[in-house]
Amino acid sequence: MNWIDEIFKRLKNTPDGEIWCDNETEILCKTESAANAIADLLEQLYESQGEEILVNTGYYDPKEDQRNGEEDKYSGYWYVTVD
Repeated sequence: MNWIDEIFKRLKNTPDGEIWCDNETEILCKTESAANAIADLLEQLYESQGEEILVNTGYYDPKEDQRNGEEDKYSGYWYVTVD
């Protein structure tokens, strides 16, 4: 099962909640703890199928985005991606 796609199907694709997705590659969270919990869950789900994946987390820093003129709907959110 492709767990990341299953999660994408169930999340809104707009940043009007604590957790949302961009329908392409990222799950976005308001808090680092939520992003880490989702990353851990994804690792466990794929491992239960015998699959090894690489889960990445990071942060879209709003101050850095503002400084670089790159502010958008991702600014201020933590992200989770799967490779």
